[in-house]
Amino acid sequence: MPPLLMYEENRAYVIEQYHNGHFDYIEVIQEVAQRNFFQYVAGNGVLKELAESYPWPRSKEEVPVWFYLAADMAMRLHGNHAFHGFPWVVSTGGLLAAFGPELGRKWIDPQDGRLRIECKGFNRKNEYPRQTPCDPDFLRKVAKDTPADALTSWFNGEVQTVFRRHRYFDKGGLFIGDGSYIFLPDNEHYEGSVKLLFDEHNHPVSAERQKTMSRAELKKCQWRRCLKMVSLLHTNARAEFFLYAAVRVLPGNVHEGPVLWEMVEAFVTGMGKGVIKDLILDRGFLDGAAIARAKEQLGIEVTIGVKRNMDVLHDAQGLAQLPETQWQIYHRQSPEPPVPFKRHYTPGPPPPSIQRREAARQRTLAARRTERGDEAPEGSPPRWIARVPRLNTWSSCSVPLDVVLCKDHPEAALKDCWAVMTTASNESVEAAVERYDLRVLIEERHRHLKCFWDLAEFSSPNFALVVNQIIFTALTYSLLQQQLLRQGRQALNKASKSRMLEELVPVAEHVTIFTDQYYARFSTLEYTELALSVSEPGRSKLLALVQKKKRQMRLRLLDSHPP
Repeated sequence: MPPLLMYEENRAYVIEQYHNGHFDYIEVIQEVAQRNFFQYVAGNGVLKELAESYPWPRSKEEVPVWFYLAADMAMRLHGNHAFHGFPWVVSTGGLLAAFGPELGRKWIDPQDGRLRIECKGFNRKNEYPRQTPCDPDFLRKVAKDTPADALTSWFNGEVQTVFRRHRYFDKGGLFIGDGSYIFLPDNEHYEGSVKLLFDEHNHPVSAERQKTMSRAELKKCQWRRCLKMVSLLHTNARAEFFLYAAVRVLPGNVHEGPVLWEMVEAFVTGMGKGVIKDLILDRGFLDGAAIARAKEQLGIEVTIGVKRNMDVLHDAQGLAQLPETQWQIYHRQSPEPPVPFKRHYTPGPPPPSIQRREAARQRTLAARRTERGDEAPEGSPPRWIARVPRLNTWSSCSVPLDVVLCKDHPEAALKDCWAVMTTASNESVEAAVERYDLRVLIEERHRHLKCFWDLAEFSSPNFALVVNQIIFTALTYSLLQQQLLRQGRQALNKASKSRMLEELVPVAEHVTIFTDQYYARFSTLEYTELALSVSEPGRSKLLALVQKKKRQMRLRLLDSHPP
């Protein structure tokens, strides 16, 4: 466990040392983004509707359900998942600013210059000023007492009903199913967890595969404790947003296939037919009977990868040798929005005349590539694809399947092709491949939740608290994506959380300076006055220190994000 660093608030000491050109760290407290988020979910009625259906585990409601939901989401948005850290979330986040003085207020004590927080609370039992609207332990107890199954059913049912009521589901009906391992500390008290053997790429190693692996390969494997998250992700053809439509948390050794198909059927039962129009899956969810049922009974077209040992692939490869099979070149086009910002900011968009000139230049370059016989622009490797329609080889699947064969070179052998099959017919050859290319996006969403939203940073092995953290992280993530989409800033939806918050908060409301073991908070105007009031020789010393720290920060950024 890393050592804990304790800081004490001492405004006078920090100001004195700052004037002498001495400080350790300056942190921007970004509460504007959180305030805007809660104003969005409260202003459009989403928070109230979610509270009405939440499975409240108490007979009384001393703390409003809406505040419990807001507090839980504030912790996920803040990146503080431990409930004992809730006072820090309140002091540096946007909860109080979003819901007004009735919830609480912040002010600077004129006598000692310290930040004070006063909250009324929600009952008449308080005999002293509160630092938070409710006790942090109350939040923990409610989360722990809410059964994991009830919370999951609420998210997969009532929450999705609210999402549909607010038109969060795109008319295109694109959904992606996937399963992902959630790695845990090696603590046997994590309820529902199991230990599995994983290779160097974090893929599980079966007992059969262990027998065929060399000693060097086995050395790279390790036993890891894990859970499994099965999720149903919704997006559109341009990948402008990502919304979690269903989530289940399971032991790591449970197969995700049957669970996902149950989730799909439950979703259609609750939302009705037509919301899911296309379901995109990887080979781990191959189930002929389930695919046929999705097509015939649920009205869902399924696009799924093909395993190399399947007869349907061998038959498609054989039929592809017939002269009437037409191969065509396919260039993968990234559906994701462009990167919305760069580390070194550039001026605003060029004038229309420059944009037209650049478009004409790109057309000229494309024409020259065609004349030279270049197969694809740089960075866009081509594929050669062919469609073999209406195959009934897969005996467990009662509906015909179209198989699209893919190879990376026109002279590649058919036995080296990989394939995608779909229940959809009467569409272009590349349509199924374009849909399947969207499936890789769910891996990026898992990476965002695990790396940037700290999905797996659990502070308790209790299964109810683990599920609470996962569910509320998915809920907060989905709502934030919808907020950005409706603000016309959907390009930010592909950014990491920290980078997204930087873009959402160009000017923060508070600056915190850390000096030795002390800290002090300042508004932006106070900090500007403080910086301008530093006199010589402290000003030169301060400028040199700021420049040094700026260079160090740039080097750290280059180390973590090499060109």
